[in-house]
Amino acid sequence: MNMLKPAAFFFLLISAGSASLSAQSAAHEKSRFAIIDPTYSTSEKIPATNLKADGPTWIYGPSELECWRLQVLIQRKDSAKLKVGYPGNFHVPFDTVSFRLNLSDTVKLKQIRFRAVGRGKLFINNDLLTSFDENPYFITVSVKSGTQIHELRFDLIARNQPPALLIEDAVFSTTLKSWEWKATGEGWQPASHFQQTVAGVPPHELEDPTMILHPVSHEKGLYDFGRELIGYVMVRSADRPTICAGESMAEALDTLNTEVEQSPVMVQSGDGYWRSTYPLTFRYIHSSTGEKSAVWCKALFYPVAYWGSFACSDSVLSRVWMNSAYTIRLCMHDFMLDGIKRDRLPWTGDLAMSLMANAYAFNEPEMVRRSLVALGRAGIKEKDVNGIIDYSLWWIISQDHYQLYFGDTAHLQQEWGRIREALDVLFTRCDTMGYLIPKNTWLFIDWVDQEKWSALQILWWWAQESGARLARRMHDIGLETRLTESAGQLKINLLKQVWNEKNHYWQSKIDTNSSKTRYPNFLAVLSGLATEDQYDGMRTLLEDPGVPPVGTPYMYGFETMALARLGNVQLMLDRVKNYWGGMLEQGATTFWEAYDPKQTGKEHYAFYGRPYGKSLCHAWSAGPAASLPAEIFGLRPLDDGWRRFSVDPDLGLLEWASVTVPTKFGSIEATIENREISIKIPEGTTLVWKGRSITGPNIVNEKIQPYDRHSERNEVE
Repeated sequence: MNMLKPAAFFFLLISAGSASLSAQSAAHEKSRFAIIDPTYSTSEKIPATNLKADGPTWIYGPSELECWRLQVLIQRKDSAKLKVGYPGNFHVPFDTVSFRLNLSDTVKLKQIRFRAVGRGKLFINNDLLTSFDENPYFITVSVKSGTQIHELRFDLIARNQPPALLIEDAVFSTTLKSWEWKATGEGWQPASHFQQTVAGVPPHELEDPTMILHPVSHEKGLYDFGRELIGYVMVRSADRPTICAGESMAEALDTLNTEVEQSPVMVQSGDGYWRSTYPLTFRYIHSSTGEKSAVWCKALFYPVAYWGSFACSDSVLSRVWMNSAYTIRLCMHDFMLDGIKRDRLPWTGDLAMSLMANAYAFNEPEMVRRSLVALGRAGIKEKDVNGIIDYSLWWIISQDHYQLYFGDTAHLQQEWGRIREALDVLFTRCDTMGYLIPKNTWLFIDWVDQEKWSALQILWWWAQESGARLARRMHDIGLETRLTESAGQLKINLLKQVWNEKNHYWQSKIDTNSSKTRYPNFLAVLSGLATEDQYDGMRTLLEDPGVPPVGTPYMYGFETMALARLGNVQLMLDRVKNYWGGMLEQGATTFWEAYDPKQTGKEHYAFYGRPYGKSLCHAWSAGPAASLPAEIFGLRPLDDGWRRFSVDPDLGLLEWASVTVPTKFGSIEATIENREISIKIPEGTTLVWKGRSITGPNIVNEKIQPYDRHSERNEVE
């Protein structure tokens, strides 16, 4: 399968409606000092998209475009020799398919004009009208006079790309939701729709747009672009240049390093001009061509606006939020990528954190949806999602979170069969106690050598609860009942065998002598397994520096959220400031795959036994983009897509804080200062505040006093 043909750098997205989103809010104004993104905008998506605002859509098979794009990423990863494995099974799109349209009333037309990806045959009323070869342009076919048309069918075969169809004529327009698709072994299903582009390229061929960026400084062959970027490095030189790309200055200057993470090979792109063969991730470029050469970058950016914002009286925390948002932004492409230097691929566990960061900063659901679709399409009968048992659980949990934060009923309807099937498979892997048994699979949780058994069981409980909520949305009472009963029994068993009644914390396994670990305790809080009468012991454990730390910002993000919900918001703020702020002190502009404050110098960049193996821009490390607004303001969705939301503030020792959260209904804005809170409620949403339900559009301005957050939350929930 050769999918690496040249493609224009355009935008691949179905855009969420955002006309009512706030272009400039108090939080935007107060956070301007922290801007790191060279394309930062609060009023429009930058770069400009290449999508038509209206007009008929292309149609593909359900999940076919998403899975094809994932295959492209995997092949590009292999071609670029990126040092990452990618376990799991992934669906390979069908190359032979059919599209059909059944009309409720017959029509007469003299001709049919269409554009197809692939060669094929056109049938009218099940009779062959014409055969056609692959053609990048529209094809017009005459229809016999007087023909009463009640069905149209296209049989398509496409090689090295997914079959697709476009018809602009209103009668047969591929915008019509009644178009169906099928392939061998698949029944007729509703087709998936994707917008046309200004350039006329089929949606599956589009790439992110590029923007020209120049270094902010250079000295002795070292070019500093001022922040992390991903893109094609360009050099003007009479001779082929030699470059070294680095996320850190140390990596760029280590020209003798024989174990490079990215290919530095340059190819000629014109007379005296050279371009890196593949996109590179870097802040620094070292070039051997001398001071007379010119170095710049065609940086790849997914078009977004910073609809969301956060600022507070602690400037470090404000910077942490902004750099978290920029970290997520750089990882947003066709999919929500894990990291942009080494992985450049979607992973489901990472998505559980990154989708929340995306929701609070950008409200861009499309790459989240695509990630869920492509990662889950092959099912888990043979291999877990990404080859990791806990990632199969995160896939189900993330499906629930995707609905809560973005509200996408059409996606759930399409994916429901696969979600049900995954749950059925997981049930077959359980023992008589309902515990999930990891056999012939990878149990990850985090990059640590600690006992992970009870953390897995709590994630399994969380996945069942998430599945029950998804079933409730789909009115699948039978499955909802099964999941609720199973989760209830699992909770009883965990309380009997894993809950330490004496010290009030969750053990790492069924053994009173088991070591203390953080994972089961903060996961129990975030999942809702733990009850408030259990909080004291769990908080004591998480506050204890003697308990072994988690391994990555991924899980540390979850732990800091749990600390806030256990009632210690100030400790959460201190840890966020020290941990993510510590990376800022080390010169980070985006947040790293792993961080150990005790490391120094080049130790910070080593991982996987390689000197620069660590990714310095990792989506799972952007948790503060969600945790700061969610936990300081208690600002969380209660119904899908933020239709109902709560505010439950606790500033800790902060003097003031301001936040803007984008939703499909418009922006929620809140500011707290001088014991006064102002909350802007968008039309179509309802704020749950101090036991009251206040519908938008509305603005709440009230005095606030310190109170017991836990008792207040009981009123809310």
